[in-house]
This record gives sequence, C-alpha cells and structure tokens, in this order.
Amino acid sequence: MFSYRVFLKQAWNIAWRHKYLWFFGLFASLTIAGGSMEYQVISQNLQQNLIDGTYNYLAGLLALSELLKSLWLGLIALGHQNILVIINALSLILITATILAVFIWLAVCSQGALVNDVKKIVSAKKKAEKLSIREGLTAGHQRFWPLLGLNVLAKIMINATFFIVSLPLLFMVLQDSTILVIVYTLLFVIFIPLAVSISLMFKYAITANVVEKKTLVASLEQGWNLFKKNWLVSVEMAIILFLITFFAGLGALIFISLIIFPLFLVGAFYKIIWLVALTVFLALIIIVLVGSLLTSFQTATWTGLYLSLKDKRGVAKLERIFRRRK
Repeated sequence: MFSYRVFLKQAWNIAWRHKYLWFFGLFASLTIAGGSMEYQVISQNLQQNLIDGTYNYLAGLLALSELLKSLWLGLIALGHQNILVIINALSLILITATILAVFIWLAVCSQGALVNDVKKIVSAKKKAEKLSIREGLTAGHQRFWPLLGLNVLAKIMINATFFIVSLPLLFMVLQDSTILVIVYTLLFVIFIPLAVSISLMFKYAITANVVEKKTLVASLEQGWNLFKKNWLVSVEMAIILFLITFFAGLGALIFISLIIFPLFLVGAFYKIIWLVALTVFLALIIIVLVGSLLTSFQTATWTGLYLSLKDKRGVAKLERIFRRRK
C-alpha cells in the first residue's frame, strides 16, 4: 500500500544513519532545484503580502542590474590605470571567480552525490558498498554538466515566472488601473502553484538524470511525465515536507533563542569576548547541521518517492479519502 509514512521513515533513517550525507546536504542546499525552492516560495509568500513580495523581487532585479553596471564601468575605468593596479584587480577577479567555480562544482556534485548514494542505499539488499564522500563526489562529477544545466534552467524558468507576474505592477506605476490590480492578483495566485510545480518537476528530472543516466532533455521529459501522472501525490508530499522543515527550523530557532542567545547577551553585557564568539560559533554550527540534515532528508524522500513512482502510480491521500466516502 502506498504510504507517505514509509518514504518519510526510510528517508529519516538514511539521513540519520549515514551522517556523511550531511556534507553533501550542506552544499546541495545551495542549488536552485536540489535545495528547497518550493518551500522558500511558499514561506516567503506567507510572510509577505502580494505587493511587498513583488516589490522586493523588482528591487532585487534593479540591484542586480546596478551591480552589473557598476562592474562594467569599473572594468572600463580599470583600463586607464597603471599596470600594477590592473594586475592586482585581475588577480582579485580571478581568485573570486575560482572560489565561485569551486562552490558551484561542490554544490552541483553534492546534489548528484546525494541522489546517487540514496539510490544505492534504498536499492541495496545488504549494506551498500563504497559509500564515502569521495565516491559520492565522483558520481556527482560524472553528471555535472547536465545537472548544472537543469539547475540553471530551473532558475531561469522560475525567475521568468516572477517577471511575468511583475509586469502588471510595473504598468501600475505608470497608470493606476483596477484592471491591472485584478490581473496582477490573478497572476500572483497562479504563480505559487506554478513555481512549486516547476520545482517539483525539476526534482524528478534531476533524480532521473542521476539514477537513470538520462540526457538533459530526456530527464526533463521524464520529470514532466512523472509529475503530470502524480501531481497530487507530489504536492501532498511537498506540503508534508514543508511542515516538517518549518517546525524543524522553528525548533532550532527556539533552542538558539532560549539557550544560546541568553549566553550571548551575558557575554555582550559583561564584554566577555570568548563567550560572545563561542555562542555565535555554536549558533552557526546548529544552523549548518540542521540545514544539512534537512536537505539530506528531503533529497532522500524525493529520491525514494521517484524510485517508487517510476514503476507504478501513487495514490494520493485525498484520492483515498474520497474513495472511502463513495
């Protein structure tokens, strides 16, 4: 019988028993499609009203355009400087680009490693062999380019959806219109399930790419077909994981507020530098560990769900409830 409890219990056991997966979870959370994009979309829109949420998005776009403009002007001005200034600036740019490239590589490879190792653990009749960070990164590296392409494509599609929703608001700045308000509200209401659907589809596509070694296009097709056939199951699982993520984050925040923060205040009040540094360090460690565990748990859940749905269609809880009433 299809049961969410089975997948959640299995994913928790995997994430808790194989703690080396937390290393992958730490970096995989940086990816757009392998982290928790749908949870961010839901939580941000629950915390903000429609206008504020869109204005913040538009402000982010403007800030990014200003940053790119300043960077371009800086590069132009750099050409008029002496050779030492140019060499120093180019060295700094090269170092920054190298660090960024390493983080991108780690994030994408960790995403692939998580899916690959979870699949090994789920499929193994006995204890899975060769489960290590090195082996995991190697497996993730083998799928680096298609995974990178899927993450970039997910980012583009989700931001394009944001931009389309923002268009009525831009016109409202020029002309106040009731029709524009209605159109904007309708588009915003449509955006939340659309953005969540895109994120869930890409989760399946990424899993298909790693597990079945499919091409980027074939992975997208597999992800779409799987989501289309099991959209209600996917949404219900996303809601369950959202609640688990929310309450786990809330629990960590309460612990930090009740235990760590009072010690920080004591250290700050009495100017005990070592206590201030220790409390900040402990808070960061807790946040990193909880985040890494949750990412590993979420990925294990979606991977287990994918392996089940690719062979047979799942039955959503709502379907089962309505069947009993008939």
